[in-house]
Amino acid sequence: MPGTTPIPPDPPKNTLGLRFTAEHFPASASFAIFMETAVFGSSSIKDNPDWGDQITEKLSKNQLTIDDFANKVRDAANRAFNTPLGRALGLRAYNLFGDLLTGNAKTLGAMHLDRRFIMIVSAPRHGGSYLTKEMYRAVGVDAKAVPNYLAHDGYPDASSFWYKNSGGHPVPATRTTIQQTAEWLIMSDWYFRNLQPADGLKNIVKKGTKMVYMPDFFRETFGPKTEWIIAVRHPAAACVSTYEKSGGLPDNECFPEKPRSVIERWVMDSWVRDGFLPSQVGKMPYFTAYLHYWVRYHQILMVGGMLRGNPRHVLIGYHPDVMEGFILTQINRYKVAENHMPERFYVSQKAIERHPDWVQEARSAIENMETLWQSFGHNLPEEIHEVF
Repeated sequence: MPGTTPIPPDPPKNTLGLRFTAEHFPASASFAIFMETAVFGSSSIKDNPDWGDQITEKLSKNQLTIDDFANKVRDAANRAFNTPLGRALGLRAYNLFGDLLTGNAKTLGAMHLDRRFIMIVSAPRHGGSYLTKEMYRAVGVDAKAVPNYLAHDGYPDASSFWYKNSGGHPVPATRTTIQQTAEWLIMSDWYFRNLQPADGLKNIVKKGTKMVYMPDFFRETFGPKTEWIIAVRHPAAACVSTYEKSGGLPDNECFPEKPRSVIERWVMDSWVRDGFLPSQVGKMPYFTAYLHYWVRYHQILMVGGMLRGNPRHVLIGYHPDVMEGFILTQINRYKVAENHMPERFYVSQKAIERHPDWVQEARSAIENMETLWQSFGHNLPEEIHEVF
């Protein structure tokens, strides 16, 4: 199994070596939740059990301060680590982290032998949760039983920045993307340890919105059997869903200088990455600010390497017939789902009804994106023009 290599002894005093501790690379909040739950059956840190909810638009808020939350994570990790199972899981994650840092080909090869990772990659509010939930069902997993930290986006973290602010401190991608990927691989290995193969392999599903920011790392780490499901939605429709998820369209119809949700923070990050200040973004019309994020995301999706040269991807337009039709093919492929009919994919045309000017504003951005994608031999899905 991956990550089972014993911890090497200290190097002789006359040689050079590196030594890190958990103080340098503390366990992430998601891994602390996982270890506590694996050991004790529940965690002292609240997790979102409703990651697959497609219909309601609920705004999640962390009620703890940054310092209080960091202390809670540390205490949870220590509590679990001081048990035999927690220590074993923690050491496996740290060992695998070391293997990823040093490029241990044997470890990576062993990971790829008996499992197929199925990654759902799309911008937020593009149908990724529906696809993730239904793909779990297609491969024989009860999606309601899969915890948020294992299934949903945002973990492992990835960003267009090498350093990210975490707990008030700059944290490099070694601690976010690479360490958290090692943690997630150990989590998924343990959680799905009794999963029965379907279509010849264990099938492990994951939503990975932010994997576009480090596509080569994720594609090479998860291996050549990995399948990538990529969904695209009209930006005006996705923007309506975004502001509904974030507490509604602001009264002044401008983008909030202080983001109210994770998605709004990602929109702001896309502007900051281009050299803009939050105060400047806060004066922009809401859709103008959002459209910039949609454009950057889909540029990176193509140019960054997630789609380019990837023979194991499928591109899906945000449309009920397409979404449900794709899931039906997967249910028939794996032949393990109890219910052979796809769950209904809910859509509306709120963007056309409420914001026809947004639909018009998006036209040139979509045309430019189509030109870019065609230069790499791909087309945007036709279905996005129906503005669902």
